[in-house]
Amino acid sequence: MKEELIYGRQPVREALKSEKRKVKRLFVMEGAQGKIIEDIKQLSQKRKIPWEIKDKTFLEELVGKNVNHQGVVLLAQPRASLTWQEILKKNKTSPEATVVFVDRVEDPANLGTIARTAAFFGVEGILISKARSAPLDSPVVRASAGGIESIDIAQINNFTQVIKEFQKAGFWIVALEADGDKDIWDADLRGMPLGLVVGGEHEGIRRVVRSSCDMVLRIPSRGVINSLNVAVALGIGIYEVMRQRSTN
Repeated sequence: MKEELIYGRQPVREALKSEKRKVKRLFVMEGAQGKIIEDIKQLSQKRKIPWEIKDKTFLEELVGKNVNHQGVVLLAQPRASLTWQEILKKNKTSPEATVVFVDRVEDPANLGTIARTAAFFGVEGILISKARSAPLDSPVVRASAGGIESIDIAQINNFTQVIKEFQKAGFWIVALEADGDKDIWDADLRGMPLGLVVGGEHEGIRRVVRSSCDMVLRIPSRGVINSLNVAVALGIGIYEVMRQRSTN
């Protein structure tokens, strides 16, 4: 299995805290200090992971000169992924489960931020199209600031068919698009498990995917800009779901 480099203080700490991936070795740059560095060292000792002090040149040769590794690099196996069937089985009996469907998001920064946002709100799973999506490697892990370590993720081939399987199990599938049929605030999102669908940077949600959704909602604009970054739109969408569920 191909090994992966995880760098940045927060991503490294979260990877060490998680049980979703096996970690082989930790490298700490000489002179690196701070509470998170001490947390990282303690976590590596707790998990019996060997760690070494290395100079700046060594770390740059590992990850590249222009990469902001913040003085820590972790050598690990790719994180364990689930199948979509496993995510569905874990959540189909929960009336307030929320999963996210990500249709062809190609920018690692966007995909990482989506993972971080979903982890922040306690979303139960992320289902990502394999075609034309950013690979779940170091840049995505870095952008997620560790969020990717704590959430269930599945990569799927037949995106539309998987949506239909979730619908059969009782999920209401909601697409977030700038030209949605009505404002998200006007839709009742309570009392049912939900799947929120977001689309890629260039095309948005594909037409065939959009036509499979139960609702297409928009986040209303009040300014001169009429669209949002995909990760920002998802954050607003999840927040509105959580807000509605918290009210009677």
